[in-house]
Amino acid sequence: MHFEVPKAKTIKEFGGEYLMIVISIATALALEHGVQTLHHRHLAHEAAVKIDAEIQVNVKELDEALSHNNDQLKKIQLAREQLLAGIKDKVDGQLLIKQLTQQHKLGLSVMTPSLRREAWEVAVASQAVSWMPQQQLERYSGIYANMRDVQSISSSGGNNFLNGAAMLNTVSDIQMGEGDPKAIYRMLTQMISAYSSTDGNLQELRDKLAKSAQDAPHS
Repeated sequence: MHFEVPKAKTIKEFGGEYLMIVISIATALALEHGVQTLHHRHLAHEAAVKIDAEIQVNVKELDEALSHNNDQLKKIQLAREQLLAGIKDKVDGQLLIKQLTQQHKLGLSVMTPSLRREAWEVAVASQAVSWMPQQQLERYSGIYANMRDVQSISSSGGNNFLNGAAMLNTVSDIQMGEGDPKAIYRMLTQMISAYSSTDGNLQELRDKLAKSAQDAPHS
């Protein structure tokens, strides 16, 4: 910023010129601050648009995972119902297992979405989030914290409803023709609980993301 030293001969003239210089400097600073503020708001708006779009993608992925898991769950539930009926009717164990394996695939196929978070991470890295309204920032940070928690549970592979070693043994017994219908029934029950537990977490997250998308301002 450049300005000339006042050349006034009287105090009055000097005061007038000095005041004009002060006003010019203050105006320039205000304009610069205004331009920076508009720029920051623009960056925050662009980041919010990308984050909202990313949330919508994650909602779609969650819907696909839930649909897949629900279809698999119904098949396992049907297999368990038929197995239980055969056990109660005292059908020969090996015959019952043969019928069951011919009609159903007894594998566990739980789908979990990847849950994208690139737009949020870019907004954090560029500090665009720091220029967002507090309510908007809290909404986004809460959503992505929930996503992180669900991803952590999924990636850890921990499921209190599954006994992995016992399931492998049961499957091995089936393959060798030495399966026990009761052990298979217990395995199917564990699988059903695993689907229900996973889908419960995914459904809760899906509802929160959908609400966030609904609460997003439309512009």
